[in-house]
Parts: sequence; C-alpha cells; structure tokens
Amino acid sequence: MKQIIPGLWEIDEIGDTVHCYLFEWKEGLTLIDAGYPGDIHKILDALVAKGLALHSVRRIIITHGDIDHVGATAKLKRSTGAVVGCHGVEKVLLEHPGKRVPAALWLRPFWPLMRVLPQYSVLPVTPDELYVDGQTLPEGFIVVHTPGHTAGHISLLHRQKRLLIAGDALNNRGGRLQLPPALFTPDMTNAQRSVWKLAKKYGDDFDVAVFGHGEPILQNASHRIKAMVSQIFSTEM
Repeated sequence: MKQIIPGLWEIDEIGDTVHCYLFEWKEGLTLIDAGYPGDIHKILDALVAKGLALHSVRRIIITHGDIDHVGATAKLKRSTGAVVGCHGVEKVLLEHPGKRVPAALWLRPFWPLMRVLPQYSVLPVTPDELYVDGQTLPEGFIVVHTPGHTAGHISLLHRQKRLLIAGDALNNRGGRLQLPPALFTPDMTNAQRSVWKLAKKYGDDFDVAVFGHGEPILQNASHRIKAMVSQIFSTEM
C-alpha cells in the first residue's frame, strides 16, 4: 500500500492498470472504488498486511459502474460489512452490471462474451447509500457529480485535505491530463463540462489530485486542470 498524503493510500497491490484508494478518518476506513472482480483477495490481503481489521472498513464509495472500479464491490461488502454508496443515477449499473456497455458500437457485440470470463464477471450489488451533487459525506468528502463517462459518475473533494479524487472524470496516463477515453464515454460533451465544473467551481479547493488511471498530481493539481480546461474551451479560467 502506497501513501499519497497523510490519511490516503493507494492500494497498489492490485497493479497500476486501475487505482483504488483507502481513506482513514475518525470513525474508520473508507474504500474508494474496488478494482476488477479478480482483485478481491489482493485488496483484502493488503488490508490485513497493513494490520487493519476488515470490519474497520465502514464505507465503499464507487465513483462509477465500470468493471474496473466496481468489480470486487459485492465481495468486499460481504467481507467487511461496509455500506456501499454511489450516485443515485449510477445505482442501475451496480445492480445490473451488464447494462454498462462501450460507447463505441463496434465493441458492443464482444462485451457480453468478455463478461463470461471470471476475471471480468461483476457480481451485482445494491447500494446502501445514494448520493447527490454537493452532498457532504461523514468523511468530509463533497460529492461532485461529474457525468459524461457514465451518467452517474462522481468525483470527491476534501477541502480540509486539499484533495480531489477525480475517478475517471479525467485521467493522468503518462503524466498527461486527458479526458476519459471516447470508446467508453457515451457523452463527451458532458465529460468536458464536468472537467470545467471541477476547475471553475472547485479549482481553488484542492492542490492534490488522484485518478482512476495515471499517476497522482501532488502539487498544483488545480492549476494543471484549469490549464487543461482553458485549452478545451479556449477561455481563461
């Protein structure tokens, strides 16, 4: 497990294809996203190796219903007793994982075939908590609805920690800030608007940003996201 800032760890035991995070707060631990279905034992073993009791995981927050973010949620919920939360619009993808399909039409015929494989077979889970934009969670996170990649995608802002957990609203693959991939983003217009929202509405509230894909930005993250948005919209932030 790799510490990003005090109180936030990346569970790097699952590899670097996708990132999930562990947040420590006064009442316990919160997982943000849950990797692929096959990551369940790696996540549980990482918690145990760090000397953490599984029952100390109080909440599992899902940024969106992609296979690589929601994959191990159902088994983690059973193993820890944690509550699961997501945006209200995203509930359908947690309860019916097969409804999440690529935006690219040519990929869709292959999608059901891939989900037959055990490593990509997501168990459905009913969320215990449904979030709305602007809601403050007990951990101190502000829920920021950032649709586009999926309709109910959320990012998480922690003003006290000066931290943004972007999910897949944008990524930092190869150290370059980017919008989510068009192949898997059905509404790129809203995806652009969501990044604009992060920069314009919350850009003065964070310095550190972490992502579902790509390396964290540990300094001046808001400035970099504002610069990206300025390029997209050709307007000064």
